[in-house]
Amino acid sequence: MAILSKYNIEKYQFDIDVRKKHQLYGMSGKLIYEGKWISRRDDPIIIVEMNETIAESEARFYLEVNSHHNIIHTLGYVENSLNLTIFIQEFAQLTDLAGVLMDNQFIISQTILIEMFLQIADAMSYITSKKIVHGDLGCRNVLVFQLDLSQTKNNLVKITDFGLARWIDQPSSYQDQLVIPIRYCAPEILQNNRHEEYSEKSDVYSMGVLIWEALSNSEIPYSSIPKDDDVKQMKLNNEKLKKPHTCDHQLWTLMNNCWNNNPRDRPSFELIKQRLSNMKVSDNRDLRSFVSFHEPPAHYEYELDIDIEMHDLLNGQFGKTYEAEWISREERPIVLIVMDKEPSEYEALVYTNFNLHHHILYTFGFVENNRGLILLLQERALHGNLQVLLNNRQFQPLPIVLITIFLQIVEAMIYVISKDIVHGNLCCANVLVFQMHPSESTENLVKLTNFSLAHKNDPSFVDDRRLPIPVRYCAPEILRSAGRSNYSELSDVYSMGVLMWEACSNGKLPYESLKTNSEIRQRKLNGEKLSKPFMCDRQIWSIIEDCWHNEPQLRYNFKDMKKRFFNVRRDSIETSQYELNVNVKQRRPLNGNNGKFYEADWIPKKDPPIILIVMDEDIAEQEASFYMKFNSHSHIVHTFGFVKNDLKLTMLLQERALYGDLQTLLQNGKFQPSGEVLVAIFLQIIDAMIYITSQGIVHGDLRCINVLVFEMNSSDSRRNLVKLTNFRMSCEKDQSVSNKRVPQNLMQYCAPEIRRNQDRSNYSELSDVYSMGVLMWQACSKGAIP
Repeated sequence: MAILSKYNIEKYQFDIDVRKKHQLYGMSGKLIYEGKWISRRDDPIIIVEMNETIAESEARFYLEVNSHHNIIHTLGYVENSLNLTIFIQEFAQLTDLAGVLMDNQFIISQTILIEMFLQIADAMSYITSKKIVHGDLGCRNVLVFQLDLSQTKNNLVKITDFGLARWIDQPSSYQDQLVIPIRYCAPEILQNNRHEEYSEKSDVYSMGVLIWEALSNSEIPYSSIPKDDDVKQMKLNNEKLKKPHTCDHQLWTLMNNCWNNNPRDRPSFELIKQRLSNMKVSDNRDLRSFVSFHEPPAHYEYELDIDIEMHDLLNGQFGKTYEAEWISREERPIVLIVMDKEPSEYEALVYTNFNLHHHILYTFGFVENNRGLILLLQERALHGNLQVLLNNRQFQPLPIVLITIFLQIVEAMIYVISKDIVHGNLCCANVLVFQMHPSESTENLVKLTNFSLAHKNDPSFVDDRRLPIPVRYCAPEILRSAGRSNYSELSDVYSMGVLMWEACSNGKLPYESLKTNSEIRQRKLNGEKLSKPFMCDRQIWSIIEDCWHNEPQLRYNFKDMKKRFFNVRRDSIETSQYELNVNVKQRRPLNGNNGKFYEADWIPKKDPPIILIVMDEDIAEQEASFYMKFNSHSHIVHTFGFVKNDLKLTMLLQERALYGDLQTLLQNGKFQPSGEVLVAIFLQIIDAMIYITSQGIVHGDLRCINVLVFEMNSSDSRRNLVKLTNFRMSCEKDQSVSNKRVPQNLMQYCAPEIRRNQDRSNYSELSDVYSMGVLMWQACSKGAIP
C-alpha cells in the first residue's frame, strides 16, 4: 500500500514475527484474526486483512490518528504478495462496550460510564482536529481495554472501526456507496446524504446516541421499531429517544444538546469534554424494575438432611446442580439446584404451578436448610440434556424422531404461553431427555427446563433486571432492546427455530464461528440467518425458516406450529438409506489421503464400485450439500447418500472411478489422449460446469486432479467418460463468504481477481472459466503443475 511509506510504522513478517490464530470477524473484503507474536513481545494482538477497496476507504485513517491514547493503536504491517493491506493492531480482550454491557456480567456505574464518555470525547476531539469525520460512533465501535468497577481512572476505552470515516475537505467517489447507520446518524444526513452534511457536529449527534445506548445497557436505538426506514421517518419527524431508565439529569441534558436539529446549536467535542469533566452524579440505581421476586415460603415441605441428602456436583445449565437422594421415601430420581438468587415471580410460577404438564420438568419445591442457600428440588433426567447427547453423538435420532421431540417441546410451550409467560431461553441445553430411541418415535420423552429467563408475555412490558441475553438463540427484537422488552410468544417461536436448527445440526452451537456477542447481534440485526443443516429434512427446514421472520407478526404461533408438524408427510421424510456394516462395508484407505477416502463394498456385493468418504466436520455441511444437489448430472460424480454409523462420523457414499483422477493418469503416462479425445473430455467438463452454473453455484477448484476418469481410450473420443468432483471450495455466486481463503498451492489455478483479493464474493462463472483454461493447459501438458 503506497501510503505506508508516509507513516512510521514497523514492518513484520508472517511466521517470523507473527502468526495468525483463529478468525474473530469476517466481512466482504475484511478479515480480523487473533494474532500471536513469535518473537520480540507478548502483548495481545489482532491481524486485520483488508482488500484494496476496503484499504482505500479505511486504512489511512488508522494511521493518521495512530498516536492517540483512546484510539486503537496500529503496531505495524505485514508485507505480502496478495495485494492485501495487513495491519497488526492491539487486541481488546474484553471486546467492545456493546458486548460488555449486553453480557450483564458487570454493573457499570454512571460514574465509570462518564469516564468512558470523556475518553471517547477526547479521542473524537483529536479526530476532528485531523479534519476527519468518524461516521459510525456507537458502543460496538468502542473497545474496552481495562475495566475496573472500583477505580474510575483505571478504566480504558478506545475508538475503532473507520470503515465509514471520511475527510471533511476531501470528497471521494467511494463515499457514495457507504452505508448510513440510520439509528445513530444525524437527521441532516438522513435528509440529504451530501458530503457537506458530514461534520464534527454530525459525529456529536451520534455521540449523544452512544451515551443513550450505554446508559440503556446496549439497547439498540428505537428498539421497538424493526424497520430502519420507519426509524428514518421518525427521526426526520423530530421524534427523539426517550430518557433511559437509569440516567442522571446532567447526562440527559447533554444528550438532548447533542440532538439539536440545527447542527450549529450542538456542542463541540471540546465542550462535551468540559461538561463531562465537571459532572458529579449519583449512582443509586433501582435494579429491581417492575418485576417482583418470589418470597420464600413460610412452611417448607422438604428439609435438607431430614428428607433429602445432597451429593456430588453435576453440570447444570443454571445455578449449581447437585446429585441428591431421598432419605425416607421411594420416589423418582432427584437433583438439588442451588439458585444464584431468588426466582422472579414468573420463574416461581413455573416451579409452583406447572407440575401437571408431562413435558415440563417436575419441581417438588424449595428445600429448607441452615446453609443460607436457595435450594430447589427437581426430578432428574438420567440421560442429561439434548445438546450434549447430540453433540457427543450419543443420540442420533432419525428425522421422524426429531419431529416427535419438537412436538413435545411445542406442547410444553403452548401450555407455558397459556399462563401468559414466555420461556426466554429455548435451546437444546434446556431440554432434558428422559427416554431416547434413535428410530422409534414412541420411545422418546423430553421435558423443558430452566425458566430463569422467563418473562411476561407482553412485548411492551419493560424489564430492567439486566438478565443475561442468550444472543445466539434470541429473536432480533430482543437484541434490539438489549433484553429489556419485546418478549412475546413470537420471540420464543424464533428461538424454537434456532433450537430445531441446533438439533438438526447434531447439537452444533449456532453462529459457531463468531466469537463475540456484539458481532452475532450485528449479524442477526442485519438479517443474517443460519444456513440449512445439510442433513435436515426439507419439510422440517421449511418450518424452521418460518420461525425466523424479522418482523414478529409474520411468524406463526406455537399452536400453528403444532398443526404444521402434524401435516408433515411422514412417508417422504429424508433419511439415511445406508448403514455401515448393514448395507456397506468399509475397507482399506485409498491414496494415503489421511484416511479420508476408503474402498468399500456393497452388502451383498454388487455393482457399481463404491468408495466411502469420511468428511471433515468443519466442511461437511457445505461440501455434502453440493454433492447431493448435483447428483443427477452424468458428468458429476454420483453420490448415493449418507451412511449411518456408530463411529460418530459423517460418511458419504459415492461411486468409484477405477482409473482414478485425470492428473495422475496424465502424469504417469497411463493415459495419452489424442487432441480429439481431449476435446471430448473438455466438453464433458464444460457440460457439467454449465449445469453447476445454472444452479447459481461456482465450483471454485477446477483442476485435472478433480476430474475422475470412468472410461478411457486414447484414440476413440466416444469411449471416454469423466466426472467432476471435489466441491470443497464451492460457493453460491455473489455470496459474501470471506472466512475461507484459497490455499497457497492453489493460487496458480485461480483467476487474477481471486489472487488479488482472495475474497469469496469475487467468485463467479467467469473466475471458473479462467480456471477451466488452466485445467485445459494442464491436460495438454501431460498433467503438469502450472
